[in-house]
Amino acid sequence: MAPEAPVTPNASGIEPAEVAPPPRGLIAKIKVLAFIVVVIAVECLVAYLYMPSAADTAAMAGAAATSDPAEATKTGDASEEQPPGVQQAEVDLGEFSVTAYQPVSNTTLRIDFHLYGTVAAEDESEFLKRMQDNLHRFREQVIVTVRSAELTDLTDAGLGLLKRRIQEKANQTIGKPLLRAVVFSDFSFIEQ
Repeated sequence: MAPEAPVTPNASGIEPAEVAPPPRGLIAKIKVLAFIVVVIAVECLVAYLYMPSAADTAAMAGAAATSDPAEATKTGDASEEQPPGVQQAEVDLGEFSVTAYQPVSNTTLRIDFHLYGTVAAEDESEFLKRMQDNLHRFREQVIVTVRSAELTDLTDAGLGLLKRRIQEKANQTIGKPLLRAVVFSDFSFIEQ
């Protein structure tokens, strides 16, 4: 046996208690927590190093703004914007007064508006001829589109979805994509 160390009493006469080591479960939890903190810190550092600076972002935005406008129309952006140099003509598409019953809310909507469209100046005569040949079908498509529109589409400040639908239906009706944009004038609707 090993000899025991002599115990010397304190000045107070009380023997010191042995300090118990921390439980192993607590040490494991601290190690896991430290590992997670280190991983998150490394991820933040890597993200910071790969994030572009304000100058880089401004340069990329400037390059995107000066990109080819023909490329933007291929991707579907800028449906109302035309490349510089293309002359546009505004054509009258007619006045409409549509009444639509809303069965969900048991109300009737009265929608009044004047519709205009823009076409390329060189296509104006062809567009007017095609519209004259298909006027009644065009009017029907507009009325059906407006009647099928949701209340949120009619309350949208720019009427964007409604414009795109009418433009698409008009171009399908005349058989050629001549109509470049649709413009609402004197738009009002009353819910009764």
